[in-house]
Amino acid sequence: MTSATPAPRRRAARPLALAAAMSLAAMSLAALIAGAPASGADMAWKSLRIGMRGPDSPVSEATIGYEADLAQDLCRRMAVACTFDTGKGNDGVAALLARRVDALMSWLPVTASQRQTIDFSYAYALERHGLIVPDPGPLAGLPGTGKTLSLTVTPQDARDAIDALRGRLAGRTVGALAGSVDLAFLQGQIGGSATIRPYESMEPLLRDLAEGRLDAAMAEVTRLQAIVTLSGYRNLAISGPQFSDEELFGDGIAVGVRKPDRTLREMFDRAIADAIGDGTLERLSLKWFKADISPHRCNCKPF
Repeated sequence: MTSATPAPRRRAARPLALAAAMSLAAMSLAALIAGAPASGADMAWKSLRIGMRGPDSPVSEATIGYEADLAQDLCRRMAVACTFDTGKGNDGVAALLARRVDALMSWLPVTASQRQTIDFSYAYALERHGLIVPDPGPLAGLPGTGKTLSLTVTPQDARDAIDALRGRLAGRTVGALAGSVDLAFLQGQIGGSATIRPYESMEPLLRDLAEGRLDAAMAEVTRLQAIVTLSGYRNLAISGPQFSDEELFGDGIAVGVRKPDRTLREMFDRAIADAIGDGTLERLSLKWFKADISPHRCNCKPF
């Protein structure tokens, strides 16, 4: 928002002018330290640097494509000029806090722990988490395959399913990405009966799974759906129930921004709400995932 330029005075007192200049400089410095644009308390977003994941793995093609299309659409709705840095999505929050990017669209789950550090827009995707296993194999077609359970909404059903999984996975080795919510889930819920193995990236995990050195792996279902369509992984299948949980898996996938940048978050909120309302999110999710993962059919809330 541009404020009106005050009319010039004939002879302003020099001490007063100096004090005003010093005050403006102090406010600008404080805004920079707080993480807001120096030009007016988080109100003048004309351009954005958005950190995104790069094409470093073939299995993330669908999520990368979905977010790339959506980012272009949101920037158009917000009437801002956007640049996309695919080298800053992988180090995520650190790049955001260091001001190397202004926002993150890197399939970032909204979790309680993440909210302590950064702020989030409305969700633009809902995520479930499940297992991928060799097929044919002893873990293919586990009970509850295709069913989604919530540890928050249907805790008893989810606990029963986890107990059943713990029995089926006893003595086996299950993988997940290091530092992921999937690894935390496996360690907390399955770790007493199975060996949980962390991986730094998906490619070695999938290679071990396809070649029999790993019995199962856990990841986002959207990612798994993309994996099983690839020619090198046709011998893998999603198996068993899929889980969602607000505290562990998060409230959805959203744009990450710095906490002081409230105006920017509100800009994304309005753009995402419009994209939900006119069906753009549904159209893009069907294009990339062959399923509707947009949040318009749930009681989603702002963060």
